[in-house]
Amino acid sequence: MRPALIPLLIVVSALISGTAGADIPGRAGTTAMAFLKIGAGARYAAMADVGAALADDAYAVFWNPARLSEMYGSQALGFQHHVWIAGITLDEAYYAYRWRKHRLGLSARLLATDDIPLRGDLPTEEPIAYFRAYNFFGGASYAFVPDRHLSLGFSYRRLYEKIYLDAAYGHSLQAGLNLNLIDPDVSLSATADNFGTRIHYRAAYYHKQPTAFSVGTSWRPGWSYRQIGACLAAVAVRAIDDRWQWRLGGEIKWRGLLTLRAGYKAGHSTEGLAAGLGLAWRRWQADYAFVPHRYDLGTSHRISLSLGF
Repeated sequence: MRPALIPLLIVVSALISGTAGADIPGRAGTTAMAFLKIGAGARYAAMADVGAALADDAYAVFWNPARLSEMYGSQALGFQHHVWIAGITLDEAYYAYRWRKHRLGLSARLLATDDIPLRGDLPTEEPIAYFRAYNFFGGASYAFVPDRHLSLGFSYRRLYEKIYLDAAYGHSLQAGLNLNLIDPDVSLSATADNFGTRIHYRAAYYHKQPTAFSVGTSWRPGWSYRQIGACLAAVAVRAIDDRWQWRLGGEIKWRGLLTLRAGYKAGHSTEGLAAGLGLAWRRWQADYAFVPHRYDLGTSHRISLSLGF
């Protein structure tokens, strides 16, 4: 990899991990494919990314494949468009299929930057040219559900990254567990994410993947008031290049049509509060998330669409 691009990778990795601008851990920027740290689905972004313990739709393919046991229908689709900071956009799609004690899933994600100026060794007023950086993964997931109280899931992802003239490939694995302790009100979940080969760049740079571990719980009260239902989830996450993060989120749903959501992240340097809403009509669900960032990094807006059938 060209030396001039190494600082760019470190900055992008720090932004995604939430450590840019303040109290950066010593290992920040030491892993590759940092786009794997970005959560999936506006619904879960509005609840501070507690999907590992709460996902019950197609986005469980990303968060915790074992949670595919909680999907309601026989099939589910999810699409998200994410306008992130610094002109970065993220688009992704997920599909889940239910058959007896088995769950299958497919996933695809593309992250693209805005135009990045290219300059030589000497500073110039005008750049030599512009280029863009891309990250992509395509994956498949499987979950086994022996009974209503236990499920195990696994995911495989093929990774790709391109920055200017440098490209890298990799393989990534994920494992998940879900236990319904008090069916269906209380569940306990755990994941091990982003295990795989080191990422090899053209100039012989090798970087680990952003391996992370999470454990969480969710609670769905078995009662409702005036057709108002709720759920709450808490998740603890630790990545190998970051500190512990503590996430708490919940949602309130009225008549199955309108949902209000909010969440908070502790231990994340650039994110804290998050909020959003969802609108459902028959089999369709549209979600929006508003996630402000500290240190003048702006605000990210996420829109996702889900379909269950």
